Amino acid sequence: MTFSGMGRHKPHGTRLSPVQLLILAILKEKPAHGYVIIQKLGKRLGPRRVKSGTVYPALHRLVDKKLILGTHVLQEDGPDTVEYQLTQKGRKVLATALQNLDAEWGAQGRIWRFLVSQAGERVAAPLLERTVRERSPIGFAAMKARCEGGRCSQKHLEFLKQYRSYLNHELEWVNQQLKQMKGSEKEAGGEK
Repeated sequence: MTFSGMGRHKPHGTRLSPVQLLILAILKEKPAHGYVIIQKLGKRLGPRRVKSGTVYPALHRLVDKKLILGTHVLQEDGPDTVEYQLTQKGRKVLATALQNLDAEWGAQGRIWRFLVSQAGERVAAPLLERTVRERSPIGFAAMKARCEGGRCSQKHLEFLKQYRSYLNHELEWVNQQLKQMKGSEKEAGGEK
């Protein structure tokens, strides 16, 4: 699925842009100021930077749609800020949008595999290369289908080694997050 395709979802009759969907996902973790949201988007999107001129209008539209709530916070040593938090309606819309994305990714994976099988190696190679560079799950699904079909070259094996390294790195991050969350629960008296 392409980043630009995410805006097509209309959960609960609400059209979401990709940036709005990402903002809802960030606010699901905890309330945040606009600047913090921009920083988190930057970390998650890497070279695809999202500018404040995109984020703040998206925040205002989400407030208008009652998907988030903006609360003014007075600051003694600087300008006042607005802290945004997800509303109950926002949680429902986000959950529906994520279910839609999951279904779309599955469908796109099937479409991708079919198109690659019809287009031939020469035509499909640049598309596959791009999805591989972007660590796309669809790219991985296409590579997996190729290798399972007995068409794995040395180049494909090298990609799989790189992908394994990437996944190991991501798994380390997930394990760190789980440890921190478990530690926080123990401190709060939630888990023994």
